[in-house]
Amino acid sequence: MRDTILLLTGIILFSCVTARADNLFEQANQTYSRGEYQQAITLYLEFATEDGVSAPLLYNLANSYAAAGQVGRAVLNYERALRLAPGNSDIQANLEQVRKDAGLYRDDTPIYERLAGLLEADQWLMLSGVAFLLLAIAILAAYLMQKIPASPLRLIIAGSLMIILATLPPSLFRYQSWNDGVVAGEEIKLLISPFAEAASSGAIKEGRLVRPGKTHGNYVLVRDKTGRSGWIAGDSFERIAELPNS
Repeated sequence: MRDTILLLTGIILFSCVTARADNLFEQANQTYSRGEYQQAITLYLEFATEDGVSAPLLYNLANSYAAAGQVGRAVLNYERALRLAPGNSDIQANLEQVRKDAGLYRDDTPIYERLAGLLEADQWLMLSGVAFLLLAIAILAAYLMQKIPASPLRLIIAGSLMIILATLPPSLFRYQSWNDGVVAGEEIKLLISPFAEAASSGAIKEGRLVRPGKTHGNYVLVRDKTGRSGWIAGDSFERIAELPNS
């Protein structure tokens, strides 16, 4: 009897928490619809703290940041949403529109980068793993069953090799870009050395993708997609992999 009461109590508490989270998400959506974008951002972040993140949540959060004129955080959360829903056309379309409006053109994105963005790194590796397994089975079958016609086995081996060659490069590319970040501040200066008084070699626009390298104190050496590099303060950008929780 006692165990039944505890179970029912747990179910009720879980239902209450779930209902509150759903209501909070709906409240955030309604707040966004009224044009209260900053309040919607606060509610979406609160929902993320209580219920975790998802692609729809990050997409709505990014839309709110974009409507509020916060380009860097809009790009950041669109990129985060794409990590959870690779290849999503709505997320990609809004991201490209925000980039276009902000002058962050990406029309020259290489075809291999576009293809790599269709799946996450672990998904590409999973395809490679399946191909490796098929390849191993085919080779073993060819060794053990020499009397079976070789043509089907050759086809399996050739197909497996083609899949491996097609999936390994995008998986490596995705892993390389896993630690990328987005500049969150306005017109951040690129410094030639990791010191506040160092000379600047130019500025990097808010919303620009950067790849962090070595660090020195509070400064990080970054390189953007145009090939420019320099030192910026560590709090000038946010890593895409660090999902929001507060």
